[in-house]
Amino acid sequence: MNSALGQMLRLCSIITLLALLAACGGNGQTAQQASTGAHPAGGSADKKEASAPRKFKHVMGETEVPAQPQRVVGLYLEDFLSTLDVKPVMQTVVGSFTQQYLENYTAGLPKLDTSAMNFEAVLEAKPDLILLGFPDYGAEGKYEKFSKIAPTYVFDDDAADDWRETLRTVGSLLGKSEQAEQLLKRYEEKAAQARKTLEQSIGRETVALIRVHKKGMRLYGGPDGYSGSVLYKDLGLNPPNLVKSIAWTDDGGMKVISSEVLAQLDADHLFLVVDEGRSEQAKELMNSSVWKSIPAVKKGQVHEVTTDVWMTFGLLAYEKKIDDVLQTLAKK
Repeated sequence: MNSALGQMLRLCSIITLLALLAACGGNGQTAQQASTGAHPAGGSADKKEASAPRKFKHVMGETEVPAQPQRVVGLYLEDFLSTLDVKPVMQTVVGSFTQQYLENYTAGLPKLDTSAMNFEAVLEAKPDLILLGFPDYGAEGKYEKFSKIAPTYVFDDDAADDWRETLRTVGSLLGKSEQAEQLLKRYEEKAAQARKTLEQSIGRETVALIRVHKKGMRLYGGPDGYSGSVLYKDLGLNPPNLVKSIAWTDDGGMKVISSEVLAQLDADHLFLVVDEGRSEQAKELMNSSVWKSIPAVKKGQVHEVTTDVWMTFGLLAYEKKIDDVLQTLAKK
């Protein structure tokens, strides 16, 4: 009898323990969360996501990424690493061009020139993950060389146009998906507030952006591209007729124009980007009668902005673009 009672007590204890374990397990991801990428608040999903190596497919194959990469080379992706609180171990340069707006994050880091890849320097940096921002960075056997140094992931040509999705991908690669979503929410809130401010400030006045480039004068439009996407989509600004008629394309939203075409630019406000080494070219342009005939020039509404911010992509760059626009167009 006592034996039977003992067995019953042990059975009750086991059942109670199983019930407690099941209740604790209820705090994990549901099947729907796992399939959609939704995570519980507080970043617990990021910790779970980064608990083991994972495999990712990309344009040049499949790569197994370490659970929590700490030393990351991100070619032209330093913006994404920095905003996700991962300090790059190298900084991308193209000749003498650098992304100066990232100086607080990249100062003192060894440079990697994409026009002359130094694989020995990459090896010395001892990365545990390499991210290549464009397929060209892995072309002609370079991907294989990078892969011998560390697991390498290559982004496709859409990485620049869809920087939001690129941020999500980098977040997933680093085990920081929840943080990436929070950052995107921050950006959308900033853009929404800026839209309201600009609507009150300039209404439907037209805004354009021109770049003085070594290959000629470029007029930027939309709906994609580095500048048009923020000016006309995120901030809802009004493009001039010339922008809508010749620079509104799906292949980057840009058109090389002549002085004759420039004379047709009916912009109330004009942003100007002058590339490094193009100051004399810009001076010649601004001394021309065509330039002086543009409405924005007559009104003194020309605002020069920098190449490193406006001709790149990433959350930090786009937030800086919004700041530039507000600083110049929002009424004080």
